[in-house]
Amino acid sequence: MDIADMDEFEDNSSKNAFINSADMKSTTQISPDKRKPGRPKKNIDDKATQQVFVNLTKDEKIRIEKYAKSMGISTSALVKVALSKFGAL
Repeated sequence: MDIADMDEFEDNSSKNAFINSADMKSTTQISPDKRKPGRPKKNIDDKATQQVFVNLTKDEKIRIEKYAKSMGISTSALVKVALSKFGAL
């Protein structure tokens, strides 16, 4: 493309109108009614925010982690299930 072709391109009003209509500087704000889909936030009372610390030997911790991994759940979930079955939760 040489300079003469570029001048011809600039004179083409339909292409220029299309290019000018694409305003890349403006941003669109999403209204609160059109938020992204997903799980709604949990109520503050439903969030699991409290922690309990348990002292284990290294071997006990490894056994618990391996068992949880074999079940496909986290160590925390395994402990919660065990406490639930025991009747503590």
